[in-house]
Amino acid sequence: MFLTKQFESFVDLFRLHYERPELMRAQVEGLTRQIPMMYLLLMVNALGLSYTHFQQAPVFLTVFFPGFLTLLCLFRSIVWIRTKAVLDDMPSVVLMLQRIRFMAVAVSVLFTGWAIALYCFGDELHQLHVAYFISVTVVGCVFCLFQFPAAALFVITTVFGGCIATFSFNGTAIFSMISVNMLTVFLVVIYFIRSYYLSFADLLQSRKVLQEKHYQTLELSAQNEKLAHCDALTGLANRRDYFNVLNAKIAHALQRASGDENNTGPRQFAVILIDLDGFKPVNDVYGHLAGDEILVSSGKRICNVLGTGGYVARLGGDEFAAIVDGYDSAETLEKTATEICAILKQPFECAGGYVQLSATVGIATFPAAARTAIGLFERADFALYHAKRNDRGTSMLFAACHETIIRQESRIEQGLRQADLEQELSLVFQPVYNLDSGAIYSVEALARWHSPELGFVAPDVFFPMAERTDRVNDLTRILFNRLLQEVENWPVHIGVSFNLSAHDLAVSEMMDWLIARIDQSGIEPSRITFEVTETAILRDFDAARQHIERLRRCGARVALDDFGIGFSSLRYVHELEIDCLKVDRSFITPIVSNPRSQHIVKTVFDMCENFGIDCVVEGVETLEQCTTLRELGARYGQGYLFARPAAKVSFDPLNTVCDASVNPGS
Repeated sequence: MFLTKQFESFVDLFRLHYERPELMRAQVEGLTRQIPMMYLLLMVNALGLSYTHFQQAPVFLTVFFPGFLTLLCLFRSIVWIRTKAVLDDMPSVVLMLQRIRFMAVAVSVLFTGWAIALYCFGDELHQLHVAYFISVTVVGCVFCLFQFPAAALFVITTVFGGCIATFSFNGTAIFSMISVNMLTVFLVVIYFIRSYYLSFADLLQSRKVLQEKHYQTLELSAQNEKLAHCDALTGLANRRDYFNVLNAKIAHALQRASGDENNTGPRQFAVILIDLDGFKPVNDVYGHLAGDEILVSSGKRICNVLGTGGYVARLGGDEFAAIVDGYDSAETLEKTATEICAILKQPFECAGGYVQLSATVGIATFPAAARTAIGLFERADFALYHAKRNDRGTSMLFAACHETIIRQESRIEQGLRQADLEQELSLVFQPVYNLDSGAIYSVEALARWHSPELGFVAPDVFFPMAERTDRVNDLTRILFNRLLQEVENWPVHIGVSFNLSAHDLAVSEMMDWLIARIDQSGIEPSRITFEVTETAILRDFDAARQHIERLRRCGARVALDDFGIGFSSLRYVHELEIDCLKVDRSFITPIVSNPRSQHIVKTVFDMCENFGIDCVVEGVETLEQCTTLRELGARYGQGYLFARPAAKVSFDPLNTVCDASVNPGS
């Protein structure tokens, strides 16, 4: 069995390995460098042998035939030197190896026959030269053909086979031993040819494996690079890629503007930011899978609107962004933004059913709005924020007037960072009255900021700034401490309400501090009502629910402020433990003449009655509103009709309620 395997391994050396094209390519590539050296070796050694036998052998064997062999070697050397192997063309590679194998036999026969012919002439010294020529030359040729064992074996078998047969029958002991030596060398060389070839083949296989791993690494790197610039959920570009593209567009545009005619980048383009309104509760109500489906569908809808002229990315959450080239006017941009708003307002079908949202869009143009990526993004974001604050579900193009607002807000932001809040903040108070008895139900504390440099700054302006500058918790601490000092001097039956921001409601440490301060103050916790908005709850519903429960466990009350203007108000009433609803003034303003508002408010009153919670109507400013509200069943009201916010509170009840004798300034 062992000998059979060894014989099969030996025979395998003579064949071409068509199943391993990389091996055949490597053999041809190596032979193109080594065969010209082999022919040079043959020419030099042949000319030396001809020279030593010139006086001993016929001219045909010392001049003409070696001349022919020299020309043959020279011709083949030139052919190989000029040959450019087409390694990617396997038929050409196979043809070259077949030709090398044939030429190995032919050249071996010609040189061996010529050398044996010269062996018959001259004395023993000349014969020894022939034996030396054959031995040295064949070993040199074999080394040149090591990478192609079929050719090397044909050469050594042809040459040593003929020489061993010739020298064995010479009749002298010297040449008999030379035959034995040649046979030994023949066997050793065959062993080394086999060993080298196997090592060479293994090395190529290892190199192939390494190359495949290298290609896999490169492919994986390319995939990672793609993933690093791609949003995994929607398949759109992500924030990183968006800013890379935006920076590149700005650079091209600036180069073109500077006179680089070879630059074909756009001279102007627009940055569009899109934010889905009301998306965050979708995950809570329908689940994250439904939310993911909506995000994917939203990305597709935006791409369909922009077509090939737009680049769309998902920045994160429910925020998308686009870059639009080739628009001809601001009207075109606004029309495109309107189409985006319209298509995103259409119902989304998901696993939980149909969901209807809206989208708000902010637009900034290059170079009119800004000349940097950050500048463009911030101005588009400002336009988006401005649209959300004024008219959700619409679009807004950043204009020159917005720049003035940005500068003013920047001044306010810097002023807030540098402000001495202990000195500059203050509280004013606005009572809430029982509409039946005229007695005070509670008092709402409202923050005021008077800056020495900026003057009076409205709360709806500086509170968002405080959230952006991370000073809102400082404001809350200062104002709540001041409130506790005021309440100490109030009648014990008067309650007070205090507004908490979204940041306050989301931070556990802030809840710890509030509860600790209530305990330290000695004020009955039930007198304190914390007002939270739907927006604050929306930031982190689970944290909000947990913190509301903590406040109520300590004895404080919780009111839901601005009820009715959010997206999931009924859900909050159902899932949160609250003590009071404050109906937003947007329902009160038209209530006298608008039956729809009356029905809505009446429904809220009935709902609060059923849940056993208090209901306060905000923004009561006219007698007609008050009368209508009382007819609908309102119990508690707040507004300019009864009292404006003031630094000091009058705890006297109203003389009469909702008639001409009510003093708006009381």
